[in-house]
Amino acid sequence: MNLFDSHTHIDMKHFQNDLDRVIQRARDAGLIGMVTSSISSGSFRRTIGITKKYPNFIYHSAGCSVSQLTEKEATTVIELITRYSKDIVAVGEVGLDYHWIKDSRGRSAQEPLFSKFIELAMELKLPIVIHSRKAEQRATEMLESQFSGDVLMHCFDGPPEIAKRIADNGWYITLPANFDKYRNRISSAKILPLDRVLLETDGPYLSPTPLRNEPANIKYGCEALSRVLNLSTEDVAIATTNNAKRFYRL
Repeated sequence: MNLFDSHTHIDMKHFQNDLDRVIQRARDAGLIGMVTSSISSGSFRRTIGITKKYPNFIYHSAGCSVSQLTEKEATTVIELITRYSKDIVAVGEVGLDYHWIKDSRGRSAQEPLFSKFIELAMELKLPIVIHSRKAEQRATEMLESQFSGDVLMHCFDGPPEIAKRIADNGWYITLPANFDKYRNRISSAKILPLDRVLLETDGPYLSPTPLRNEPANIKYGCEALSRVLNLSTEDVAIATTNNAKRFYRL
């Protein structure tokens, strides 16, 4: 069974002491690849080294920590993405965060920075991966008005009406490996066509087990989706892996 982790953070300190073993467990679990998302300029540089060490298995999507982003850091990350555009498969995660940013002024201040990354993805003709925690509607509105490429709503947890809008737009979502614990995510899994759904771990976060989350755990997401859709795990694995390869143009 071929699986693919469409969004993880393999450069983080949680993996620095056993990265080789983490990668081997992923291969043993049936993964044929993963996309790791850098979330800062330092994270970007670490990820470049990791993708060189594991070519044709770990791919790089370059973005930012949305809730902590400054204009200076956004400029630096944009410069790095532009310089290394041939080495990355997507812009993101980028977007809006209303979970950590609760005041209206802080929320509004995120939008010009988000727009810069949207423009960058358009210029580089790359797909875009979206962080939209508690901000799904506004992120969708901005993308509809500013972007015309392939969109992936990472770890989507928005209401059903936004999931329907995403489906109508022909965009993609990722479901984390523990998605069956969340009502909105189960609804999204049922609303979107299977050819628009990808699986992710978002490791080291959102673990389906009591331990640190890692790419090998993508199998739990595959099993959960097969139960929700009443399909075989093999069919779900084939579909979600093909979707990831198509979205990221691998």
